[in-house]
Amino acid sequence: MTESSHAQTTASSRRTPRTLAASLALSLGAGVAATTGSAVLAEQAQAVETTVTVRAGEGWWSVARRAGLTMDQLQSYNGMTAASMLHPNMVLKTTPGTTAAPAPAAAPAPAPAAPALLTEPVAVVSPVVRQAAPVAPAQPEASAQDAVAYALEKANHPAAYYVWGGNGPYGFDCSGLTKAAMASAGVTVPRTAHEQHLAAPTRVPLSQAQPGDLVFWANQSTGRVYHVAVYIGGGQVAHALNPSDGITVTSVNIMTSNLVPTAGRY
Repeated sequence: MTESSHAQTTASSRRTPRTLAASLALSLGAGVAATTGSAVLAEQAQAVETTVTVRAGEGWWSVARRAGLTMDQLQSYNGMTAASMLHPNMVLKTTPGTTAAPAPAAAPAPAPAAPALLTEPVAVVSPVVRQAAPVAPAQPEASAQDAVAYALEKANHPAAYYVWGGNGPYGFDCSGLTKAAMASAGVTVPRTAHEQHLAAPTRVPLSQAQPGDLVFWANQSTGRVYHVAVYIGGGQVAHALNPSDGITVTSVNIMTSNLVPTAGRY
């Protein structure tokens, strides 16, 4: 054997153990990797099998059906009830004791677009000067108008008459007429003239009287109110005056000496 042949044989014998060792290491590594990969896949499969993800538009019944469970079971496994709300991408446990994977986080909302800048010239509008409309004189409220209409209707009714203590519908005394007139307007007042004067929530000077207010007359010596009428506007009143004049319309200045200087407003 030549020296060159002997050198090649020696080198070959030295390479053989290293090659075998490398092959063995590669085989072992591949086996471990395969085993590890199988375990991971198994765990993932188990996680998939033990949870269910809620789809858009699903309720308890449809989710439980996909999971092969009853609604009661699915709710019990997740510590929920039929009243609990489901929402898309919610992950529910399908076996007792399983930890459900968290639902994926919602994507952040896009930032609002910056407002576009105006590039066209903006017209300058001159302010319009409006003149104030003339203020119309105050009109009596609907309830006051009803009271006036009632008193005038009785004053003009041929069958209506004055009677002491009368409450209508045709025979009235002064306070009976005003009580009925106010009642037609939905306002309750006491029965007598004196009580109606005392109970009025607001009193105004006669110069400021409005239709529907009550006008009073009182005894100068005792101060007790003995007569009452409905103010109808224009300085006039409608009232049940006495047996001879009956129910009539007169000036507010009748019996001036006993006229109370304030009107009662309900």
